[in-house]
Amino acid sequence: MVPVEERKFQLKRYTGIIIALIVVLLIELLFNTLIVHEIFGTSFFQSVERRSLDMLMRFRGERDNADNTIMIGIDESTYNEFGYPIPHDQYGVVMTLLSNSGARAVALDVFLTDKQKADSSESLLLVEYLSLAQNTYQVFGPFIPSKTERENVNRKDVDSTAHFVMGKFGIPAPQRHHFPRAPYIEAYPFPELAEVSTGVVHALCIQDSIDGVLRSMPLYVEYAGRLYPALGFALALKTLKIEPKQVRFEDTEEGTVVYAGPLVIHTGLWGEVLINYIGKSESFPLISFLDILSAAKESDSTFFNQFRGKVCIIGPTLRSVGDYYPTPVDESAPGFYTHANVYDMIVTDSFITRAPAWIQFIILLILTLIIGYYTHRRHIKVGIFVLAVVTLLFLTVVVIAFTTEHLWINIVAPLTSFVICFVATVAYKAATEGRQRKLITSMFGTYVDSNVVRILINNPSLAKLGGEKHEVSVLFTDIKGFSGISEKVSEDVLVKLLNVYFTDMTNVILANGGAVDKFIGDSIMAFWGAPIPDSDSAYHACVTAVQMQSQLEKLQTKLMKIGGVGIKHRIGINTGSCIVGNMGSEQKKNYTVTGDPVNLASRLEGVNKQYGTGILISEYTQKKAINRLVTRLVDKVQVVGKTEPVQIFELMGIADKPLDEKTKFLLDIYGQGIKAYQERRWDEGIAFMLHALEKFPDDPVCQLYIERMKLFQINPPANDWNGVFVLQSK
Repeated sequence: MVPVEERKFQLKRYTGIIIALIVVLLIELLFNTLIVHEIFGTSFFQSVERRSLDMLMRFRGERDNADNTIMIGIDESTYNEFGYPIPHDQYGVVMTLLSNSGARAVALDVFLTDKQKADSSESLLLVEYLSLAQNTYQVFGPFIPSKTERENVNRKDVDSTAHFVMGKFGIPAPQRHHFPRAPYIEAYPFPELAEVSTGVVHALCIQDSIDGVLRSMPLYVEYAGRLYPALGFALALKTLKIEPKQVRFEDTEEGTVVYAGPLVIHTGLWGEVLINYIGKSESFPLISFLDILSAAKESDSTFFNQFRGKVCIIGPTLRSVGDYYPTPVDESAPGFYTHANVYDMIVTDSFITRAPAWIQFIILLILTLIIGYYTHRRHIKVGIFVLAVVTLLFLTVVVIAFTTEHLWINIVAPLTSFVICFVATVAYKAATEGRQRKLITSMFGTYVDSNVVRILINNPSLAKLGGEKHEVSVLFTDIKGFSGISEKVSEDVLVKLLNVYFTDMTNVILANGGAVDKFIGDSIMAFWGAPIPDSDSAYHACVTAVQMQSQLEKLQTKLMKIGGVGIKHRIGINTGSCIVGNMGSEQKKNYTVTGDPVNLASRLEGVNKQYGTGILISEYTQKKAINRLVTRLVDKVQVVGKTEPVQIFELMGIADKPLDEKTKFLLDIYGQGIKAYQERRWDEGIAFMLHALEKFPDDPVCQLYIERMKLFQINPPANDWNGVFVLQSK
């Protein structure tokens, strides 16, 4: 018998596969069953999947086509000439002209019903003209009930007049089929017009119930026990020289199969075919209805030669008529362009074929299993890589299949499966395998930056005692006159002030990639360069210091409201090699930095008091980012506890934009004053500093040097003096 622990281990190994199987089952239920429609009354997921077909058509661009279709647009100029509605006899003139010019077929996508006759003379002329034409087609508009009501349509309950007019153009409907049934006809040609027409066909365009896009068209519509073809299908049969009565039907569970000569057309559950659009409407040549009449008046034979052997479809292009629909390739296109696309799709045998359901299921299953397995068994980065590769390869195959073979493979369902499987697997790993992560987070999350926590989670060995040597930049802050502030306000108010101050300053530090080491009373210690390596730590620390000063200025109003006092602080920054790691005892540890550079940074923060500065940085920090900082040399000092002197600089800003003239003046005059000081030219040095004070009367460093040089005038330093100032206090 297999031990319990071993069974758990084996189950854990296959968790990714189990998750993948569950996800595939869920996707199948959502996308390939009617469960959502039955519960919520909408086929949302199937509609989203259909939009992927739109994307494929747009990505493919214009497909190969027969190039034998011409659109005749009843445009604005036509309506301006004739008004609305267009006189019926003008339709007869144009259709006859096109037919007599050698057009293979001429179809009018305009309802010419008995009710619409402008007067009897126009209608008589229309009929008279068309009696001289060949291969002309008229359209009728069937009413189609909703899918849920279609079974209640009684094929014997018909309008006898419509059936009398149209009956001869239909073919007997088989007992079983999937084509929609029309209980009545909303518009159909008047009898005399039908009599002189080659065919009367349906112009039904069914828009998607959710987004209104025209993606499919029923190949036939049944009325009174007879089937009537779609306009585009009828024109294709004419071009392919297939008699309507030669068409055969086979009823299957997936739809009705139509056999027409060499064509085998598979329709869907509602007798529809997906329309493989050639491209945007501009893909078809368009000629104005009025231009044809004008060319006839001028007897322009060259103009009419272009119609020889072509299929001509007449329809309105004026938007005020309202016969515009969204299609997969156009936001809005004239309705009669849809019939042209159906015609071309049939004559070029460019039907969109859906990949068999079992093949799509196998693709979905295998690829989802791959993602689930590798995401669970490998590092999350490997899972992301596998997800990206599988997705890219899948999309490549889908695009190639559609572009070359018109084969439609579902996109949304598989991609949804990939993402859900990946997210679910990662979530499972986080929930069941995150004990060590939780332990580290509980140990460090309350006092260490989240960046540090993430590094420790990925590298648990860093959580041990001891550390590693890294070059880091350390920043210390301290509030000016904190003792005085604490005497002015109550303890509660003081806590509120510190919390507001610490929160804003911490946000600035973290935003610049720093790690907050600790809060010491009213001070903050932060560092850059570890545990996340940062070769530009000095610059980032300096940027942070400048932003902290700026943020503190913005904070003054809020602080005054809380405690009636403002807060100013001093900052010291130093860069150097330190020991970084999780240090302390087995009972209590702290991720921190230690070393001589840390002590210097702390000293520099305090040195600000003696020079009246706000931010002091060491020469080591200044050299690391010298061309990107605005600084001035403050002094060369020997701080308390150190034997080696160090140059210290005041950080005045970041060199991300040109300096203003006032700052340039200060840096120039002050620099000359410092040089004179270092060369013992006391009188000149004092003069330079006084000159600088003319524009910056409150500059504390200039004032300090004036006092120092005045003392040196009275009591000069020793001959071996090297400009180092020994600080006597912290």
